[in-house]
Amino acid sequence: MGILPNYGDTRDPKVRARYGKLEAYIGLGGNSVVFIGKLLLGLMVSSMAILGDSLNHLTDIVVSAVILYSFWISAKPADEHHPYGHGRAESILAVAVSSLVISMGILVIREAASNLNNPNISADMSTVGWMLAFTGIKVFLAIFAFSIARKINSKAIKADAWNHLSDVLISIVVAVGVAITVLFPNYRVLDPILAIGIGAFVIGIGIKLVYDSAHSLMGTAPDQATLKEVEKCARKVPGVLDAHRIEIHEYGTFKSISMHIHVSESMGAGEAHAIADQVEKCVQEKFMTRPMVHIDPVKSHCDECELEVIRDIAKNFPGVVSVHKASMQHARDGVIVDMHVLIDGKTSIEEGHALVHDIMAEVARKFPNHRADIHLEPCSGDCPACKEECEKKVEL
Repeated sequence: MGILPNYGDTRDPKVRARYGKLEAYIGLGGNSVVFIGKLLLGLMVSSMAILGDSLNHLTDIVVSAVILYSFWISAKPADEHHPYGHGRAESILAVAVSSLVISMGILVIREAASNLNNPNISADMSTVGWMLAFTGIKVFLAIFAFSIARKINSKAIKADAWNHLSDVLISIVVAVGVAITVLFPNYRVLDPILAIGIGAFVIGIGIKLVYDSAHSLMGTAPDQATLKEVEKCARKVPGVLDAHRIEIHEYGTFKSISMHIHVSESMGAGEAHAIADQVEKCVQEKFMTRPMVHIDPVKSHCDECELEVIRDIAKNFPGVVSVHKASMQHARDGVIVDMHVLIDGKTSIEEGHALVHDIMAEVARKFPNHRADIHLEPCSGDCPACKEECEKKVEL
């Protein structure tokens, strides 16, 4: 069942915002408890390391507050001044939070350095116990944040999750350091030294958060899986010869998608418009955004365009290893497509016959004026000796 509630489709900005706000509220509560607890504990035992750790949690509170605000902003609908929505507010506010994290790290180092010559920690083993108890809270916050980040694919919450995890490591190091000063009083200088190390670590985390957030704002190329999904939507629509010049710009969860499709120049405007509508509908269902589809007419017999589509049709059938030697001949009664299809050597004659029939039927459905002549060739599995180029490898 998991630890997360089911709010619905996470592609919906409102649903995504609910998950983001939930993580922020849990973070605010947990970090407030840990901050106040460590602050009081650090003051009671005069530990710079514990006080520095508590200041680190103060930044965590601010981070949770900013995440809450950013998801409130990013969930707002598009308007006249923000036609693509407010999804990048998350990254913009993350940069501000990161700067605060860096400032806190510098403050911790400065205060700890001033206590190097006169450490006066007065802790005992109960202090270590309290530190481990607070660490347990941060472990829960890290697990919860990672779960939310995976659920809604949020860079900001993933960064917050790593921040929680780094706090866990820091708290363990501080607890060990306090235990050493309790058992070996001559090593009390370890307390401000640990505080300096914590400050440096916090600065490093802040710099990384600034880089990641700025990188997102600059815009990055879409991953290949997303591009293939968009292209797949176009290629499966009858009448589309090719899809190219696919551009995707991300604004939080919202994706602005534009693409060009090739259709026959002899096609009527109404039919071409209907094809574009089908492509847009498919993309809209997958990404919850309506793309801009540009229609590019090409000659009725754009042989290379059509051959590429036909190759893809054959390659998508299970058992097909490769397609090669594909050619096209124009006859009076239509177009003859000749191609060689390399199949798994274990395929039976009956299965091969059914495969040929299915490929021919799919080609005819996509191109009613085409007839496919298919030559089946068994794959021996000896790839180095095979003269044909294979997109897939089979195990025999």
